[in-house]
Amino acid sequence: MGKAKKLAPGDPAPAGFCLDKDGQPVELSTFWAGGAILLTFLRHFG
Repeated sequence: MGKAKKLAPGDPAPAGFCLDKDGQPVELSTFWAGGAILLTFLRHFG
């Protein structure tokens, strides 16, 4: 895996995917197509 490019303010977000409740991939851009969103990443300890 190569080094990730650092983003600057105003840079477009890179393409990304997450899994929906059924385990199907969903492109993240479908969420922010209607406006800004907030992504939160939590780390599971346990």
